[in-house]
Amino acid sequence: MRTSSKHIVICSLCLVGLLMAACGGEEEQIQDPSQPAPTWVNKKPLIAVASPGEISVGDPITVLGQHFVEPANGKVVIRFKGTFFDDQGGADPVDYQAKPTVLNSGKLQWEMFPNIVFSRTGDRLGKFVGSVVVLNYGKDGSQMYSDPLPLSLEMKPSIIPRVMRPLNGGCSSTVQHTLEKQAMSFVAEVVGLRPGTKDAPLTFYWTFMASQWKVGFNYGTIDPSSVAPKTGAFMLEDQVTSGVASSVSDGGSRNFMLKVGSDLLGNTSLKELKTGEIPKAGNNMPVTVNVAVVDATGKSAKLAMKLTIHRGHDMHYDGTTRIAERFAPVMVSDCIPGQDIGRDLNYHEATSESRSRSLSFNWNAGIGGNIAPIPSNPFMLGINFNVGFGTNVSEQVSSDKSTSLSISGHILPGEYGAFYRQTTKIHRVGKITAYTVCGQAINMGDVVLTDWMFTPDLATGASCPPPTQLQPAQKFSY
Repeated sequence: MRTSSKHIVICSLCLVGLLMAACGGEEEQIQDPSQPAPTWVNKKPLIAVASPGEISVGDPITVLGQHFVEPANGKVVIRFKGTFFDDQGGADPVDYQAKPTVLNSGKLQWEMFPNIVFSRTGDRLGKFVGSVVVLNYGKDGSQMYSDPLPLSLEMKPSIIPRVMRPLNGGCSSTVQHTLEKQAMSFVAEVVGLRPGTKDAPLTFYWTFMASQWKVGFNYGTIDPSSVAPKTGAFMLEDQVTSGVASSVSDGGSRNFMLKVGSDLLGNTSLKELKTGEIPKAGNNMPVTVNVAVVDATGKSAKLAMKLTIHRGHDMHYDGTTRIAERFAPVMVSDCIPGQDIGRDLNYHEATSESRSRSLSFNWNAGIGGNIAPIPSNPFMLGINFNVGFGTNVSEQVSSDKSTSLSISGHILPGEYGAFYRQTTKIHRVGKITAYTVCGQAINMGDVVLTDWMFTPDLATGASCPPPTQLQPAQKFSY
């Protein structure tokens, strides 16, 4: 008996970052409106552990359990209820809610900031005694509550940021978002350590990363640029001989002890302290100011003041891809008979088609004037769209560029086979957000990247040509 087989070479595109599963990478989730959405059920959350049992301002509490709703389906809130017994003998009722970071469906993390939130005044040490509850709020309107978990939290000596803001802009005392190149002011106050005196000073250590901050200082007759670090960190040491607070500020006249790396350079005064410039490859930049303090007895506290530096406009893209249009399947091979013994086929495409990626914008023009006039060219905003979407937005995509996407199949004896290709238009939607100097976020509109994917199919049947199982042509609206 003789057997025969035929190998047809066809090339179909594996879009970088889009068909990663076909290319051996991580699969991207694509929303198909023609298919019923999987049913999500908001389950009762369960708490097993909340730790640690003692924290300072800036420290995280981790909650472990089950069924915590993830951001795609809703939000999570944690609620502390009980009594705070402060170190001055007072007792205050506590009913405090906070939004934690959802690390996964079994792990939450919440950071106590910017002060001791269980204290009525925000600056007393003591102990919280009560319980913690996790609340699941589903996007479908459902609400589920865990059983309360008994909790005891001891407050350790802490640094409280009293001022963390741009000098100019009329901002509130502390902000956590601002813009590039902003002159900044910081004031940190410690609770739980002895106040500084001439005989027993408090020593504050302010550490800045050279890659995140633009710092200038007066250092005797030496050119400041010759000693300022280009990489790594530098530290300002402040001896506080009265009180419990230390401050650093752009244009300040106070003297500090300056240390760069392992080199102690001596006394200096700040003349410039500004937020740095965001690298060209990004749209924002998280930065920190690390503060530590030690009293004369050796007791200490520390805090990382966290800021996010923005351009005037950011693009936020959560990775969601949705189908906008399916085009009619196209037969890209001749009709192939299975003959008497059948045939095995490996399919790589020889014909091709090209499509262009494109961007479109939907501006919220009603608020544009509150920030700045909207430029006629959206790229003037300085947003790095390629980084935001994870793909080059100006290139063409073509179905003959892939070497890894293929399809194999078998034609039964007496039947026919034919290969089809379907072109699908997809949309990736990002949000354009404008930021003020004080960190206020304002929705400016949407940016849509049009992209393409190509799907092959081997159709078999008793007639020639056999019908494909690919979806019919369809447009979708959202």
